[in-house]
Amino acid sequence: MGHRHGQARGQATLFPLMLDELVGQDALVRVVDAWVQALDLKALGFAKAQAQRLGTPPYDPGDLLRLYIWGYLSAIRSSRALERECHRNVECMWLLGRLAPDHKTIAEFRRQNTAALVASCAAFVQFARASRLIRGSTVAIDGSKVQAVASRKAVVGQRELAAQAQRNAQEIAAYLRLLDSRDGEDDQGGDGPGDGPGTPDEVRAALERLKAQGRAIANQAQQLLRSDASTVVCGGPEARPMRSLNSQPGYNLQTAVETQSHLIVAHEVVCEVNDQRQLQPMAEAASRVLQQPCSVVADAGYANGEHIAALDAQGITSYVAGERSVNHQGGGSLYQRSAFVYDPASDSFTCPAGSALKRKQLSRKDKMVVYAAQPSDCAGCAQKLKCTTARQHFVSRHLYEEALEANASRLAAQPWMMGLRRQTVEHPFASIKHLILGNARLLMRHTSGARAEFSLAVMAYNLKRVFNMKGAPWMHQALRG
Repeated sequence: MGHRHGQARGQATLFPLMLDELVGQDALVRVVDAWVQALDLKALGFAKAQAQRLGTPPYDPGDLLRLYIWGYLSAIRSSRALERECHRNVECMWLLGRLAPDHKTIAEFRRQNTAALVASCAAFVQFARASRLIRGSTVAIDGSKVQAVASRKAVVGQRELAAQAQRNAQEIAAYLRLLDSRDGEDDQGGDGPGDGPGTPDEVRAALERLKAQGRAIANQAQQLLRSDASTVVCGGPEARPMRSLNSQPGYNLQTAVETQSHLIVAHEVVCEVNDQRQLQPMAEAASRVLQQPCSVVADAGYANGEHIAALDAQGITSYVAGERSVNHQGGGSLYQRSAFVYDPASDSFTCPAGSALKRKQLSRKDKMVVYAAQPSDCAGCAQKLKCTTARQHFVSRHLYEEALEANASRLAAQPWMMGLRRQTVEHPFASIKHLILGNARLLMRHTSGARAEFSLAVMAYNLKRVFNMKGAPWMHQALRG
Protein backbone atom coordinates (compact mmCIF):
# COMPACT_ATOMS: atom_id res chain seq x y z
CA MET A 1 0.00 0.00 0.00
CA GLY A 2 1.39 3.40 -0.96
CA HIS A 3 1.64 6.60 1.01
CA ARG A 4 -0.96 9.30 1.13
CA HIS A 5 -0.47 12.02 -1.43
CA GLY A 6 -1.73 15.55 -1.46
CA GLN A 7 -3.35 17.48 -4.27
CA ALA A 8 -1.22 18.28 -7.27
CA ARG A 9 0.22 21.79 -7.10
CA GLY A 10 -1.01 22.65 -10.56
CA GLN A 11 -4.50 21.24 -10.02
CA ALA A 12 -7.25 23.79 -10.72
CA THR A 13 -10.53 23.76 -8.80
CA LEU A 14 -13.93 24.68 -10.09
CA PHE A 15 -14.97 26.24 -6.78
CA PRO A 16 -11.89 27.76 -5.08
CA LEU A 17 -11.81 27.93 -1.31
CA MET A 18 -12.71 31.20 0.36
CA LEU A 19 -10.35 32.68 2.95
CA ASP A 20 -13.16 32.59 5.50
CA GLU A 21 -13.32 28.81 5.18
CA LEU A 22 -9.65 28.49 6.15
CA VAL A 23 -10.06 30.28 9.53
CA GLY A 24 -11.92 28.53 12.32
CA GLN A 25 -14.97 30.19 13.81
CA ASP A 26 -13.42 30.10 17.29
CA ALA A 27 -9.99 31.33 16.18
CA LEU A 28 -8.31 34.10 18.19
CA VAL A 29 -7.74 36.12 15.03
CA ARG A 30 -11.51 36.58 14.69
CA VAL A 31 -11.62 38.07 18.20
CA VAL A 32 -8.82 40.47 17.25
CA ASP A 33 -10.86 41.60 14.24
CA ALA A 34 -13.99 42.08 16.37
CA TRP A 35 -12.11 44.03 19.04
CA VAL A 36 -10.59 46.52 16.60
CA GLN A 37 -13.94 46.91 14.86
CA ALA A 38 -15.48 47.90 18.22
CA LEU A 39 -12.95 50.72 18.74
CA ASP A 40 -13.51 54.38 17.91
CA LEU A 41 -10.15 54.94 16.22
CA LYS A 42 -10.68 58.66 15.70
CA ALA A 43 -11.52 59.26 19.35
CA LEU A 44 -8.44 57.28 20.38
CA GLY A 45 -6.27 59.61 18.32
CA PHE A 46 -5.12 57.39 15.46
CA ALA A 47 -3.67 59.29 12.51
CA LYS A 48 -5.56 59.03 9.20
CA ALA A 49 -8.65 57.64 10.92
CA GLN A 50 -10.57 60.16 8.81
CA ALA A 51 -9.98 59.31 5.14
CA GLN A 52 -8.73 62.20 3.00
CA ARG A 53 -10.58 63.30 -0.11
CA LEU A 54 -7.59 63.95 -2.35
CA GLY A 55 -4.49 61.94 -3.11
CA THR A 56 -3.78 58.26 -2.74
CA PRO A 57 -6.10 56.62 -0.19
CA PRO A 58 -4.17 55.68 2.98
CA TYR A 59 -4.35 52.36 4.74
CA ASP A 60 -7.08 52.11 7.34
CA PRO A 61 -5.41 52.44 10.78
CA GLY A 62 -7.75 49.71 11.97
CA ASP A 63 -6.15 47.25 9.53
CA LEU A 64 -2.64 48.13 10.69
CA LEU A 65 -3.73 47.88 14.33
CA ARG A 66 -5.18 44.44 13.62
CA LEU A 67 -1.87 43.44 12.04
CA TYR A 68 0.15 44.57 15.05
CA ILE A 69 -2.11 42.92 17.66
CA TRP A 70 -2.05 39.68 15.70
CA GLY A 71 1.73 40.00 15.28
CA TYR A 72 2.37 40.50 19.00
CA LEU A 73 0.11 37.55 19.80
CA SER A 74 2.26 35.50 17.43
CA ALA A 75 5.59 36.92 18.75
CA ILE A 76 6.12 38.73 15.43
CA ARG A 77 7.03 42.38 16.07
CA SER A 78 9.40 43.37 13.27
CA SER A 79 7.84 45.41 10.47
CA ARG A 80 9.72 43.37 7.85
CA ALA A 81 8.56 40.10 9.41
CA LEU A 82 4.97 41.37 9.44
CA GLU A 83 5.30 42.34 5.78
CA ARG A 84 6.35 38.76 4.94
CA GLU A 85 3.43 37.31 6.89
CA CYS A 86 0.99 39.41 4.85
CA HIS A 87 2.04 37.41 1.77
CA ARG A 88 2.12 33.90 3.20
CA ASN A 89 0.06 33.55 6.41
CA VAL A 90 -3.59 32.57 5.91
CA GLU A 91 -4.76 34.20 9.14
CA CYS A 92 -2.97 37.42 8.26
CA MET A 93 -4.49 37.41 4.75
CA TRP A 94 -7.95 36.88 6.26
CA LEU A 95 -7.43 39.64 8.83
CA LEU A 96 -6.39 42.27 6.27
CA GLY A 97 -8.45 41.09 3.31
CA ARG A 98 -5.25 40.25 1.37
CA LEU A 99 -3.81 43.72 1.89
CA ALA A 100 -0.01 43.68 1.96
CA PRO A 101 1.44 47.00 3.19
CA ASP A 102 5.19 47.44 2.91
CA HIS A 103 7.42 47.39 5.99
CA LYS A 104 7.92 51.17 5.94
CA THR A 105 4.16 51.78 6.18
CA ILE A 106 3.88 49.22 8.98
CA ALA A 107 6.74 50.75 10.96
CA GLU A 108 5.52 54.33 10.48
CA PHE A 109 2.08 53.43 11.83
CA ARG A 110 3.59 52.25 15.11
CA ARG A 111 5.93 55.24 15.30
CA GLN A 112 3.25 57.87 14.59
CA ASN A 113 0.54 56.46 16.88
CA THR A 114 2.35 55.88 20.16
CA ALA A 115 -0.23 57.72 22.29
CA ALA A 116 -3.15 56.08 20.46
CA LEU A 117 -1.69 52.60 21.08
CA VAL A 118 -1.48 53.36 24.81
CA ALA A 119 -5.09 54.55 24.72
CA SER A 120 -6.19 51.37 22.92
CA CYS A 121 -4.66 49.24 25.67
CA ALA A 122 -6.50 51.29 28.30
CA ALA A 123 -9.73 50.88 26.33
CA PHE A 124 -9.49 47.09 26.58
CA VAL A 125 -9.11 47.32 30.36
CA GLN A 126 -12.28 49.43 30.50
CA PHE A 127 -14.04 46.85 28.31
CA ALA A 128 -13.02 44.16 30.82
CA ARG A 129 -14.37 46.29 33.68
CA ALA A 130 -17.64 46.96 31.87
CA SER A 131 -17.98 43.21 31.23
CA ARG A 132 -17.45 42.55 34.97
CA LEU A 133 -14.29 40.56 34.33
CA ILE A 134 -12.46 42.83 36.77
CA ARG A 135 -14.39 42.79 40.01
CA GLY A 136 -11.77 42.90 42.75
CA SER A 137 -10.01 45.88 44.28
CA THR A 138 -6.65 44.29 45.11
CA VAL A 139 -3.71 44.64 42.73
CA ALA A 140 -0.18 43.26 42.82
CA ILE A 141 2.60 45.54 41.62
CA ASP A 142 5.88 44.40 40.16
CA GLY A 143 8.57 45.51 37.73
CA SER A 144 10.91 43.88 35.26
CA LYS A 145 13.76 45.10 33.06
CA VAL A 146 13.90 44.88 29.28
CA GLN A 147 16.68 45.94 26.94
CA ALA A 148 16.30 49.15 24.93
CA VAL A 149 17.41 49.89 21.36
CA ALA A 150 21.00 50.69 22.33
CA SER A 151 24.19 48.73 22.90
CA ARG A 152 26.49 48.76 25.90
CA LYS A 153 28.89 50.90 23.88
CA ALA A 154 26.31 53.69 23.99
CA VAL A 155 26.68 54.00 27.77
CA VAL A 156 28.93 56.93 28.62
CA GLY A 157 29.76 58.22 32.10
CA GLN A 158 28.62 61.67 33.17
CA ARG A 159 32.23 62.80 33.61
CA GLU A 160 33.03 61.87 30.01
CA LEU A 161 30.03 63.90 28.87
CA ALA A 162 31.13 66.79 31.08
CA ALA A 163 34.63 66.70 29.60
CA GLN A 164 33.19 66.80 26.08
CA ALA A 165 30.93 69.72 27.03
CA GLN A 166 33.90 71.58 28.47
CA ARG A 167 35.87 71.03 25.28
CA ASN A 168 32.97 72.40 23.25
CA ALA A 169 32.76 75.46 25.49
CA GLN A 170 36.53 76.06 25.16
CA GLU A 171 36.33 75.79 21.37
CA ILE A 172 33.55 78.38 21.27
CA ALA A 173 35.52 80.71 23.58
CA ALA A 174 38.62 80.37 21.39
CA TYR A 175 36.56 81.11 18.29
CA LEU A 176 35.12 84.23 19.94
CA ARG A 177 38.63 85.43 20.84
CA LEU A 178 39.70 84.89 17.23
CA LEU A 179 36.76 86.99 16.03
CA ASP A 180 37.69 89.76 18.46
CA SER A 181 41.26 89.81 17.15
CA ARG A 182 40.03 89.93 13.55
CA ASP A 183 37.78 92.87 14.45
CA GLY A 184 40.82 94.70 15.80
CA GLU A 185 42.70 94.11 12.55
CA ASP A 186 39.73 95.40 10.51
CA ASP A 187 39.65 98.58 12.60
CA GLN A 188 43.31 99.18 11.68
CA GLY A 189 42.71 99.02 7.93
CA GLY A 190 40.98 95.78 7.03
CA ASP A 191 38.13 95.27 4.61
CA GLY A 192 35.68 98.12 4.23
CA PRO A 193 32.05 98.08 5.25
CA GLY A 194 29.80 96.01 3.09
CA ASP A 195 32.43 93.30 2.48
CA GLY A 196 31.47 91.28 5.57
CA PRO A 197 28.89 88.52 5.90
CA GLY A 198 26.11 90.90 7.00
CA THR A 199 25.15 94.18 8.61
CA PRO A 200 26.78 95.14 11.94
CA ASP A 201 23.50 94.44 13.77
CA GLU A 202 23.27 90.95 12.27
CA VAL A 203 26.88 90.18 13.17
CA ARG A 204 26.37 91.45 16.71
CA ALA A 205 23.24 89.33 17.14
CA ALA A 206 25.06 86.23 15.84
CA LEU A 207 27.90 86.82 18.30
CA GLU A 208 25.46 87.15 21.20
CA ARG A 209 23.81 83.87 20.25
CA LEU A 210 27.21 82.17 20.08
CA LYS A 211 28.19 83.53 23.50
CA ALA A 212 24.89 82.35 24.99
CA GLN A 213 25.48 78.91 23.51
CA GLY A 214 28.95 78.80 25.07
CA ARG A 215 27.57 79.75 28.48
CA ALA A 216 24.85 77.09 28.22
CA ILE A 217 27.40 74.38 27.34
CA ALA A 218 29.63 75.45 30.24
CA ASN A 219 26.66 75.25 32.65
CA GLN A 220 25.79 71.81 31.30
CA ALA A 221 29.34 70.63 31.99
CA GLN A 222 29.16 71.86 35.58
CA GLN A 223 25.82 70.09 36.13
CA LEU A 224 27.17 66.84 34.71
CA LEU A 225 30.20 66.99 36.98
CA ARG A 226 27.93 66.95 40.04
CA SER A 227 26.71 63.45 39.18
CA ASP A 228 28.58 60.17 38.72
CA ALA A 229 25.67 58.16 37.29
CA SER A 230 25.91 56.70 33.80
CA THR A 231 23.59 57.59 30.98
CA VAL A 232 22.86 56.54 27.42
CA VAL A 233 23.75 59.06 24.77
CA CYS A 234 22.61 57.24 21.63
CA GLY A 235 19.95 54.73 20.65
CA GLY A 236 17.51 55.42 23.49
CA PRO A 237 18.59 58.58 25.33
CA GLU A 238 16.17 58.00 28.22
CA ALA A 239 17.27 54.40 28.80
CA ARG A 240 19.62 53.54 31.66
CA PRO A 241 22.13 50.72 32.24
CA MET A 242 20.39 47.96 34.19
CA ARG A 243 22.40 45.64 36.41
CA SER A 244 20.01 42.73 35.79
CA LEU A 245 20.65 43.16 32.04
CA ASN A 246 24.44 42.92 32.49
CA SER A 247 24.64 46.73 32.39
CA GLN A 248 22.91 46.87 29.00
CA PRO A 249 20.74 50.00 28.46
CA GLY A 250 17.13 49.22 29.25
CA TYR A 251 13.82 50.27 30.74
CA ASN A 252 11.96 49.32 33.89
CA LEU A 253 8.52 47.91 32.99
CA GLN A 254 5.93 48.34 35.74
CA THR A 255 2.60 46.51 35.98
CA ALA A 256 -0.37 46.46 38.34
CA VAL A 257 -2.24 43.14 38.04
CA GLU A 258 -5.70 42.55 39.48
CA THR A 259 -5.50 39.50 41.74
CA GLN A 260 -8.77 37.80 40.73
CA SER A 261 -8.76 38.06 36.94
CA HIS A 262 -4.95 38.36 36.61
CA LEU A 263 -5.49 41.11 34.05
CA ILE A 264 -3.04 44.00 33.88
CA VAL A 265 -5.05 47.08 34.83
CA ALA A 266 -2.19 49.62 34.75
CA HIS A 267 1.32 49.67 33.35
CA GLU A 268 4.15 52.12 32.84
CA VAL A 269 7.66 52.36 31.40
CA VAL A 270 10.17 54.19 33.61
CA CYS A 271 13.91 54.81 33.48
CA GLU A 272 14.55 54.18 37.19
CA VAL A 273 16.99 51.35 37.84
CA ASN A 274 15.02 50.21 40.92
CA ASP A 275 11.42 50.24 42.15
CA GLN A 276 11.90 52.52 45.17
CA ARG A 277 9.80 55.38 43.75
CA GLN A 278 7.17 53.40 41.86
CA LEU A 279 4.74 52.31 44.59
CA GLN A 280 2.66 55.48 44.81
CA PRO A 281 2.32 56.24 41.06
CA MET A 282 1.39 52.65 40.19
CA ALA A 283 -1.09 52.34 43.08
CA GLU A 284 -2.73 55.65 42.13
CA ALA A 285 -2.91 54.62 38.46
CA ALA A 286 -4.58 51.31 39.41
CA SER A 287 -7.05 53.13 41.66
CA ARG A 288 -8.00 55.49 38.83
CA VAL A 289 -8.66 52.55 36.53
CA LEU A 290 -10.69 50.66 39.13
CA GLN A 291 -12.43 53.93 40.09
CA GLN A 292 -11.99 53.22 43.80
CA PRO A 293 -9.16 53.16 46.36
CA CYS A 294 -7.58 49.76 45.97
CA SER A 295 -5.33 47.55 48.07
CA VAL A 296 -1.83 47.03 46.71
CA VAL A 297 0.70 44.32 47.48
CA ALA A 298 4.37 44.56 46.48
CA ASP A 299 7.76 43.11 47.35
CA ALA A 300 10.52 44.72 49.40
CA GLY A 301 11.86 46.64 46.42
CA TYR A 302 8.88 49.00 46.76
CA ALA A 303 9.40 49.66 50.49
CA ASN A 304 9.13 53.44 50.66
CA GLY A 305 7.78 54.96 53.86
CA GLU A 306 6.90 58.26 52.20
CA HIS A 307 4.84 56.52 49.51
CA ILE A 308 3.13 54.22 52.02
CA ALA A 309 2.13 57.23 54.14
CA ALA A 310 0.81 59.10 51.08
CA LEU A 311 -1.27 56.07 50.04
CA ASP A 312 -2.67 55.67 53.55
CA ALA A 313 -3.83 59.30 53.41
CA GLN A 314 -5.74 58.50 50.19
CA GLY A 315 -7.38 55.39 51.61
CA ILE A 316 -5.20 53.03 49.55
CA THR A 317 -4.11 50.09 51.71
CA SER A 318 -0.61 48.78 51.07
CA TYR A 319 1.02 45.45 51.89
CA VAL A 320 4.73 45.88 51.18
CA ALA A 321 7.38 43.43 52.32
CA GLY A 322 9.66 44.96 54.95
CA GLU A 323 13.26 45.96 54.31
CA ARG A 324 14.43 46.94 57.80
CA SER A 325 18.06 46.85 58.87
CA VAL A 326 19.39 44.27 61.34
CA ASN A 327 22.19 44.80 63.88
CA HIS A 328 24.92 42.36 62.85
CA GLN A 329 27.62 43.87 65.04
CA GLY A 330 29.08 41.74 67.79
CA GLY A 331 28.31 38.54 65.90
CA GLY A 332 24.58 39.22 66.12
CA SER A 333 24.57 39.04 69.93
CA LEU A 334 23.85 42.74 70.50
CA TYR A 335 20.44 44.25 71.21
CA GLN A 336 18.27 44.72 68.14
CA ARG A 337 16.46 47.96 67.44
CA SER A 338 13.18 46.55 68.78
CA ALA A 339 14.72 46.53 72.26
CA PHE A 340 14.69 50.33 72.30
CA VAL A 341 11.31 51.92 73.06
CA TYR A 342 10.31 55.17 71.38
CA ASP A 343 8.39 57.86 73.28
CA PRO A 344 6.52 60.26 70.94
CA ALA A 345 5.93 62.83 73.67
CA SER A 346 9.62 63.44 74.35
CA ASP A 347 10.82 62.35 70.89
CA SER A 348 13.42 60.04 72.41
CA PHE A 349 14.24 56.35 72.83
CA THR A 350 14.74 54.43 76.07
CA CYS A 351 17.37 51.70 76.11
CA PRO A 352 16.95 48.35 77.97
CA ALA A 353 18.94 49.83 80.88
CA GLY A 354 16.54 52.78 81.20
CA SER A 355 18.78 55.51 79.77
CA ALA A 356 17.44 58.03 77.24
CA LEU A 357 18.65 58.38 73.65
CA LYS A 358 17.91 61.92 72.51
CA ARG A 359 17.56 63.34 69.03
CA LYS A 360 20.98 64.12 67.53
CA GLN A 361 20.59 64.88 63.78
CA LEU A 362 18.26 64.68 60.79
CA SER A 363 19.26 63.12 57.46
CA ARG A 364 16.88 64.45 54.84
CA LYS A 365 18.52 62.40 52.11
CA ASP A 366 17.89 59.10 53.93
CA LYS A 367 14.69 60.42 55.61
CA MET A 368 16.07 59.32 58.97
CA VAL A 369 16.35 60.87 62.44
CA VAL A 370 19.38 59.72 64.47
CA TYR A 371 19.15 59.40 68.26
CA ALA A 372 22.19 59.03 70.49
CA ALA A 373 22.81 58.00 74.09
CA GLN A 374 25.07 60.03 76.36
CA PRO A 375 28.66 58.65 76.38
CA SER A 376 28.66 58.85 80.16
CA ASP A 377 25.52 56.68 80.39
CA CYS A 378 27.03 54.03 78.13
CA ALA A 379 30.44 54.08 79.86
CA GLY A 380 29.04 53.08 83.23
CA CYS A 381 26.29 50.75 81.95
CA ALA A 382 26.43 47.11 83.05
CA GLN A 383 24.68 46.04 79.83
CA LYS A 384 27.05 47.84 77.43
CA LEU A 385 28.59 44.57 76.21
CA LYS A 386 25.12 43.48 75.07
CA CYS A 387 24.29 46.85 73.57
CA THR A 388 27.12 48.29 71.46
CA THR A 389 30.83 48.03 70.73
CA ALA A 390 31.07 51.80 70.14
CA ARG A 391 31.57 54.61 72.62
CA GLN A 392 27.83 55.30 72.63
CA HIS A 393 24.72 53.71 71.12
CA PHE A 394 22.89 55.21 68.12
CA VAL A 395 19.35 54.43 66.97
CA SER A 396 17.78 55.68 63.73
CA ARG A 397 14.08 56.25 63.13
CA HIS A 398 12.42 56.78 59.77
CA LEU A 399 10.49 60.01 59.21
CA TYR A 400 7.49 57.88 58.20
CA GLU A 401 7.98 55.24 60.88
CA GLU A 402 4.26 55.15 61.77
CA ALA A 403 3.32 54.27 58.20
CA LEU A 404 6.00 51.58 58.03
CA GLU A 405 4.89 50.07 61.33
CA ALA A 406 1.23 50.06 60.25
CA ASN A 407 2.23 48.34 57.00
CA ALA A 408 4.25 45.74 58.93
CA SER A 409 1.27 45.09 61.23
CA ARG A 410 -1.06 44.56 58.29
CA LEU A 411 1.39 42.17 56.69
CA ALA A 412 1.90 40.25 59.94
CA ALA A 413 -1.88 39.84 60.27
CA GLN A 414 -2.21 38.64 56.65
CA PRO A 415 1.06 36.88 55.70
CA TRP A 416 -0.60 35.12 52.79
CA MET A 417 -0.61 38.41 50.86
CA MET A 418 2.99 37.80 49.72
CA GLY A 419 1.98 34.43 48.28
CA LEU A 420 -0.91 36.14 46.50
CA ARG A 421 1.56 38.63 45.03
CA ARG A 422 3.82 35.89 43.66
CA GLN A 423 1.04 33.92 42.00
CA THR A 424 -0.42 37.10 40.49
CA VAL A 425 2.46 39.08 38.99
CA GLU A 426 4.88 36.39 37.84
CA HIS A 427 2.70 34.88 35.10
CA PRO A 428 1.94 38.11 33.18
CA PHE A 429 5.61 39.07 32.98
CA ALA A 430 6.59 35.54 31.94
CA SER A 431 3.99 35.60 29.16
CA ILE A 432 4.93 39.08 27.94
CA LYS A 433 8.70 38.68 28.01
CA HIS A 434 8.94 35.12 26.73
CA LEU A 435 5.84 34.53 24.56
CA ILE A 436 5.14 38.03 23.21
CA LEU A 437 8.48 39.87 23.17
CA GLY A 438 10.35 36.65 22.47
CA ASN A 439 13.11 37.37 25.03
CA ALA A 440 14.28 40.17 22.75
CA ARG A 441 14.81 43.86 23.22
CA LEU A 442 12.29 46.56 22.43
CA LEU A 443 12.28 47.86 18.85
CA MET A 444 11.24 51.50 19.31
CA ARG A 445 13.42 54.32 20.56
CA HIS A 446 12.75 56.71 23.45
CA THR A 447 10.33 56.28 26.33
CA SER A 448 7.30 57.13 24.19
CA GLY A 449 8.15 54.32 21.78
CA ALA A 450 8.80 51.89 24.63
CA ARG A 451 5.38 52.76 26.10
CA ALA A 452 3.71 52.08 22.77
CA GLU A 453 5.42 48.71 22.39
CA PHE A 454 4.69 47.69 25.97
CA SER A 455 1.06 48.75 25.53
CA LEU A 456 0.76 46.50 22.48
CA ALA A 457 2.26 43.63 24.48
CA VAL A 458 -0.08 44.26 27.45
CA MET A 459 -3.11 44.51 25.15
CA ALA A 460 -2.14 41.22 23.50
CA TYR A 461 -1.72 39.54 26.90
CA ASN A 462 -5.04 40.85 28.26
CA LEU A 463 -6.91 39.91 25.10
CA LYS A 464 -5.56 36.37 25.11
CA ARG A 465 -6.21 36.08 28.85
CA VAL A 466 -9.89 36.97 28.40
CA PHE A 467 -10.08 34.69 25.36
CA ASN A 468 -8.79 31.76 27.42
CA MET A 469 -11.12 32.62 30.31
CA LYS A 470 -14.38 33.15 28.43
CA GLY A 471 -13.94 31.73 24.93
CA ALA A 472 -14.57 33.14 21.46
CA PRO A 473 -18.42 33.05 21.45
CA TRP A 474 -18.62 35.06 24.69
CA MET A 475 -16.14 37.65 23.43
CA HIS A 476 -17.95 38.08 20.11
CA GLN A 477 -21.24 38.62 21.90
CA ALA A 478 -19.69 41.04 24.45
CA LEU A 479 -17.97 43.09 21.72
CA ARG A 480 -21.12 43.31 19.66
CA GLY A 481 -23.08 44.51 22.67
